[in-house]
Formats: sequence, C-alpha cells, structure tokens
Amino acid sequence: MYINKKINFDLFLIGLILLVFFLIGINVYKDYGVSIDEHYHYINGLHYYSFLKGLFLENSKYLNIAELRESFQNFQFKNPALFDLIFAFLKDIFNMQDLQEIYFFRHLLIYTIYLIGSFYFVLILKERHDNKIIVLIGLLFLLITPRIFANSFFNNKDLIFLSVCCIFFYYSIKFFTKPSLKTAVIFSLFSAIAFDVRIMAIVFIFTFFILKFLHYLDNENKVTANVKYIPISIIFLTLFIYIFWPYLWIDPVRNLIDFFAVIKSKTPAMQNLYFGEYVHSKNAPWHYEIIWILITSPASIILFFIIGYFFALKNLTVNLLQSDQKKHKFWYNKKQFIDYYLLCAFTLSFFVKIKFGVSYNGWRQIYYLYPLIIYFGLNGIEFLVRKLKNKKIFYKIIFLLIFIEITFLSYWNLKNHPYQYIFFNPIFKSLTKNNFDLDYWGISNKKMLEKILKMNNYKTVKVATNSFTNLNDSRRILKAEQINNIKIVYDINDADFVINNHMKKWNTTPGEENLEQDFKIVYNLIIDENIINTIYKRVK
Repeated sequence: MYINKKINFDLFLIGLILLVFFLIGINVYKDYGVSIDEHYHYINGLHYYSFLKGLFLENSKYLNIAELRESFQNFQFKNPALFDLIFAFLKDIFNMQDLQEIYFFRHLLIYTIYLIGSFYFVLILKERHDNKIIVLIGLLFLLITPRIFANSFFNNKDLIFLSVCCIFFYYSIKFFTKPSLKTAVIFSLFSAIAFDVRIMAIVFIFTFFILKFLHYLDNENKVTANVKYIPISIIFLTLFIYIFWPYLWIDPVRNLIDFFAVIKSKTPAMQNLYFGEYVHSKNAPWHYEIIWILITSPASIILFFIIGYFFALKNLTVNLLQSDQKKHKFWYNKKQFIDYYLLCAFTLSFFVKIKFGVSYNGWRQIYYLYPLIIYFGLNGIEFLVRKLKNKKIFYKIIFLLIFIEITFLSYWNLKNHPYQYIFFNPIFKSLTKNNFDLDYWGISNKKMLEKILKMNNYKTVKVATNSFTNLNDSRRILKAEQINNIKIVYDINDADFVINNHMKKWNTTPGEENLEQDFKIVYNLIIDENIINTIYKRVK
C-alpha cells in the first residue's frame, strides 16, 4: 500500500509540474513573434490539405493530382509536412480566419506537443532511474532551459522533432523489452512520425534495429518466439512513412530517392556569426554545434553530461572488448540496454550531423539531442552520488549546485521573457558578447513593429529592414488594424523607420548607404546586456 501511494504521489507531482507549465504556456504563448520558417510550413500544410479535401469534395478550388504533381517542382512541397497537415486540418475544423489567431493557435499547439514529449521523457527516466529526485531534476531541466522553453512556442520543426523523439525512444524501449504485435505497431507508428518530421530519425531507427540484432546474438535460443515482430514492424513502418509524407503519395520510391539526392543542395545558405567572424552555413567548422551547446546550455548539465557520457562510453567499450568471451552479453539488464541504446543513438546522429549536415542558427537543428544530454547528465549525477555516498558534504554540494542552477534559470526566464531564446551561459558571457548570432529568426521583430506603431501614434508607417529576416513574417501576427497601418518597403530610401535585428544577409538593402546620415537610432532592445534589435527613425 505504501509503495502504491508513493508511486501515485510521484506521478501526481510530475503531473502537477506539467500542469503548472501548461498554465504558464496559456498565459504567455501570445508574447512570442513569428519565426521565418512558420509561414513556409503553414502554406505547406494548406497545400496538401487542399489536395486531400479535393479527393472527397467536387470543387475546382482544391488541388487535383496533376496540380499536386506539378507542385513538386518546388522543393518546398517535397519536405515532410505531417505537423503542417494536421494544423491545416485543425484550422479548418475550428474555422480560423484571422492570421493572428492562426499563428497564436499554432504556437499553443507546438507548446502542447512539447509538454507531451516532456511527459514521455519522464517515462524514459523512470525506466532507467529508481531515484525519483533525479527524474524530477531531469524534467525541470528540460522545461526551464531558456532556449528550449522559448523555442517550444514558435519552432515548428526542431521542437516538434525533440518532442516526437522522446515519444519514439520510449516506445522503442517498450518494443525492445516487451515485443508484441501491439508494441511493434506503436513503435512503427512513432518511428514513422519521427522520420516524417525530420529524416534524421532514420539514424535512431537504424540504431534500434542494430541493437535488436545484437540482442538476438545474445539470446539465440529465444529468437524464434519474437523475431516475427521485426518484419511486422518494418512493414508497418514503411506503410506509415508513406501515409504521413505527401511527397511519396505519387511515385514513392523515385521521390524518396530524389529527396535524399537534393536535400542538402536545396537547403538555403546563411551567414553565421561565429567567434566574431561570419562563416558560411555549408562550410561551418566541425566544432560549430559543440561550441553552441557548450555556451547555451546550463553549466551543471554539461558538466554532469561529460561524466555520464564518458562513463557509459567506457562501459560499452569494455563490454565490446570482451565480446569474444564465452558467456559474454552485450548488456546484462534493462538499464544497461537503455544506456547503450541512447549512447549509440546520440553519438551516431551527432556524427552524421557534423559530417553531412548544414550548420546554421546555433544548434537548433540538433535540439532533439538535448533530452539525451540531460539523460546522460542525470547518469553523471547518479554516478557521483553513488561514489560519494559516504561523503555527505559532497553529496549535498551536488544537489545544492543543481538547486542554485534551477533557481537561476527560472529567474532568468522570468526576467528576460519573452526573449529566452538568446540565453547564453553566464560563465561564457564575456566570450559570447558580440561574437555570436542572437535573434537570428527575427522573433523580436513583432515587438519592434508594435513599438514603431506606438512611436508613430498608430498612423500608417513605412518600415524596412537591413537584416536577413523578412518583416512580412512578423507583420502577419499583428492585430488586423495594426497590419493595415504597417507598410513593408524594400528600399530604405522609401522608409520612415528601419529595423535591424543584426542578422547579416548576403546582399545590401537598397538605400542602406544612406542609413547613418538619414536616420538615427531611437530604440535598442537590450536583453542580458546584448543588443538584439534596433529601430532607426528617419530624420531627413
């Protein structure tokens, strides 16, 4: 009875934390601007939804199969669009017409999916850790890490993938430990969803099947009973990938090959501010993501991650070196399997990203690895606690440091809301100032447009930018009457105000040579001592 009450209390506490964060989200989701990717994905979803409606309704305004096939000439419509398609369906169901309402609802939906993913992250931790305090620490770090928290509202690709990966890892562990038709189908479903959100999931799926093969080598006498679920899972996985990826609906094999052939060349090139110099996104140094993770993640998690990761790597290496022994097993219990599985998934996907990926906008494209960073960080904490169990003073120091960091991150989030996405670890503050990109997506442009309207007494005003981000994206999330009073122009000579979110673009904006003599700075948005956006007003 006591155990059941304790388990129920643990679940109650976890549920309460998630409920609190959901209520926080309900109150702040309208505070964030629009990323430069959101409109692109929104249109993508409407495009495919139009085709699906056309299959069931006789109306010439919907896409037909010939028009769908022709649209594939545009790379935009080759990308997986599962979330975008679901959102288009919900928009239709709720009959949303106002653009601001549409984008706000989109932000709330992304955040809700993030909380669901966080719950599944807890389930993974409970499979691995008996210490409930460590599980709660893991959940809190996932929820309050500033960049992750902010992105969970407007990042409709990377944070969706992070969340879905948490669900995928949980059900892959369940399928591994309890193979059945049910777990095989659920594993296939979330494998396909993850793949159709970001194709990097193929690395995780590949890792899973490799470890499944090693498991059969360890248990040759038990292979017959469960091996049938592997082909079943592969069949369902293939089917689900096809269903969830519109580009594959017509000529799936050829289109899949075509996508992998052109994906890197079609990825837009950007300039990254990195250690004070601009580097090309397709030629970034190998350490680009490593440095970004180091300078933007909580210090304690990085420290504990290094301990936990290399401890797991050491154990796996020793295990493999002993593989020629007669009674050798690749792992001896569920906890070891989870450690090795997630270790291989993390290491392989990180290597693939560095070797073959394109690097820009910090490390957002591998935010999906952050739950695994926390996972190995918690393993590092567990390792230290076990080693120092007889030295209570060090034991207490570890948890005091964690408490201090969680308190600091919570305060930082509150103080710098809604600009948590520019968080840098204070340890590296002097190193990062003016040396790295800040508001690379122009999220703060929404606030700048609202500020300009207020400065101009809400009269019609012409606004330009000399930055990479497009002001039309931010204009769409304003109120209808504000949209009418904002005119976006593309020549600074025609502008009343200029916005600069300090994200360099390839070409200069027409009239930029007159910026300093014809305009003056009237407002700098300063967050944590960094200027992330600037407003210029015409004086001539």
